[in-house]
Amino acid sequence: MMLESIHTEHGYINRLLKVLQQKLDAIRNGRPVNYRLIKDIVDYLQKYAECCHHPKEDLLYHYYQSHYATSREMQNLEAEHEELAKLTQEFSEAVDMILMDAVIPLDVFADKLNVFVTRQKAHLEFEEKHILPLIRNTFTAQDWVAISAEYEQTESDPLFGDKIDERYRNLAERLKA
Repeated sequence: MMLESIHTEHGYINRLLKVLQQKLDAIRNGRPVNYRLIKDIVDYLQKYAECCHHPKEDLLYHYYQSHYATSREMQNLEAEHEELAKLTQEFSEAVDMILMDAVIPLDVFADKLNVFVTRQKAHLEFEEKHILPLIRNTFTAQDWVAISAEYEQTESDPLFGDKIDERYRNLAERLKA
């Protein structure tokens, strides 16, 4: 079912955010950090989460808005997805600068990483605690049939799917450890 898929994907994203939090702690404690790993996580979030995960959620949100909405809560989520995409792009650019040996003070980078992780976690938590239960309790079997007719299966998850993309092999190994 689509809600279980979204919940599972949230778990994957939370695992990645936990790794980023560990990197933030390392930076703040003066320990070395693998910035390439941070870049892999951000790339995954940009390429998969934004192209496959958020559109799936947006489909549910639009359907809810058009059939059941009594508030603007769902409309705000699509705007939040857009803001998160912008935040992810900006953070990705900061990581790129570090990887190109640009001089960025570590405290500035740590602040950007902290904002990124905090905003992503807050968004996932809000969806898990408020939005997904609302949809679960509201949608009927007919609603799910209608949603299924609109939903097109997206590409396989390149990190958590059956076949790990070569680009994410190191990240996958890190997550297993």
